[in-house]
Amino acid sequence: MLRYIATFFILTCPLHLAYAEGNGTHWQGNATLSFSRSAGNTNGTTYSLSLDEARSTESSKLSAYASALYGKSQDVVSADKTRLGTRYDHNLSVKLFGFGQVEFEQDRLANLDLRSGLGAGFGYHVFKEDTVSLDVFGGLSHNRSDLMTGNTVSTGEVIMAEESTHTLTENTRLKQKLSYYPSTQTGGEYRTVFDSSLVIGLNSTMGLSISLQNKYNSDIGTGVKHSDTVLLTGLNIKL
Repeated sequence: MLRYIATFFILTCPLHLAYAEGNGTHWQGNATLSFSRSAGNTNGTTYSLSLDEARSTESSKLSAYASALYGKSQDVVSADKTRLGTRYDHNLSVKLFGFGQVEFEQDRLANLDLRSGLGAGFGYHVFKEDTVSLDVFGGLSHNRSDLMTGNTVSTGEVIMAEESTHTLTENTRLKQKLSYYPSTQTGGEYRTVFDSSLVIGLNSTMGLSISLQNKYNSDIGTGVKHSDTVLLTGLNIKL
């Protein structure tokens, strides 16, 4: 896991430095932590962490996200997955923007040693208000999957996605994103990724977080379920 995190920051560091040059804005976002430990008749450990940050100006936005989930029960690994990604948006007009993104993913229980994707395309700001925002975007990406058992798979994909943020109350914020990746090479094969999080602020820096994640892959191989859902609750820290 650590080598993938290091690779992610090495690859994206030049983007962050270039974006920060001559820019007076600051990074804003949240980090969520959760941990559980049981001992006795049931011996297990589970922890998760996630990071979601963005830096915006009038003409562009740079976002970065990361999440990790690891669990072990009765000395058997029950979860081991990591996701990392960054996206740069540049406004071409009031509504239209172009974007480029880099993503990495690891899920050992789903036979995925490392998936790396590089994509680009265009998007549209449907809403962009203080209390609600909605973007739709699409493009093309190249996806390489190194499997723990089996051949490496390299394929092109179409990117079709939407994401929104909603300020429900002064202390409550909802964010969700749904991405659909149909294969450009094999008809009928596709992936979907859904992420949502509800953050309830307790004070100016801390809050409670509830997140729901779902992944679906139509061509994941034998012995592995196509759909994978995770529900997490934890402590949210405003950065």
